[in-house]
Amino acid sequence: MKKKMQDNKLIQIALILSVLLTPSTVFSYSVLWDTSHGVFISPTYGGDGYQPSGYYHELAQHLANNGFTVDTPSDGFDPTGYDVIVVCVASAWEEEYTDLEAALIVDFVAAGGGLLIMGDHPGARNANIQPVADEFDEFGITFGVSYLDPVVYTSDLADHCIFNGVSEIFMHVAGELSVSGQASAVAWQEGDGKPIAAGAQYGQGRIVALGDSSLWSWVETYEENFDKVDNPQFSLNTFNYLAIPEPATVLLLGLGSLILLRKRIA
Repeated sequence: MKKKMQDNKLIQIALILSVLLTPSTVFSYSVLWDTSHGVFISPTYGGDGYQPSGYYHELAQHLANNGFTVDTPSDGFDPTGYDVIVVCVASAWEEEYTDLEAALIVDFVAAGGGLLIMGDHPGARNANIQPVADEFDEFGITFGVSYLDPVVYTSDLADHCIFNGVSEIFMHVAGELSVSGQASAVAWQEGDGKPIAAGAQYGQGRIVALGDSSLWSWVETYEENFDKVDNPQFSLNTFNYLAIPEPATVLLLGLGSLILLRKRIA
């Protein structure tokens, strides 16, 4: 009887995990790409600028092909009902995030949401997005600390699931991150160890911060940067990681413990 009860519990946990951890090709996730603070449009390339209908259209299509829907409401900021929020300096070029907006994002992540923050080099308007990072207690991320090499190809990557199947990533005119507190650097400019990507868990949610806002962009006349090396896989890994709340990890550990217990009893 005891063994049967353990088997039933394993089945229940496996069913929950199958929902939480099933690839996004089966279960759809929703992304709020916030453009309500003003999108930067290159005077050279024109078009719709740095938003999913513009320079990020290759990324948006890649995500759509893998079960994500990407929304870009521009008439106000409301994260309700989304799995992932994107706060991007190139999509927030005109206005700084308010304390109220930053607090909403903190609550969203603490409750299990995912947050991608994309900064850039020191010449970009990182001050517009810095209030979001600063609102997280002891998070410890500062954007645009210094310029990196104009072209960054790096394989200096941490053992982290956002780099599964990724051996090299590319960034273009990126900025160094300052990383401390609860955040941990997960990628570095090769050769000098300057952080270019970081991650953290906050409450039940997850955060990824990048030192470049153009690594997943694509301008037709310039052909930057989405398809270079393993950037497409890196992008998909990142959004999958952010879309799955932290309780899934807790359940996974619990399942492992039950399996070990079962083996000891058997």
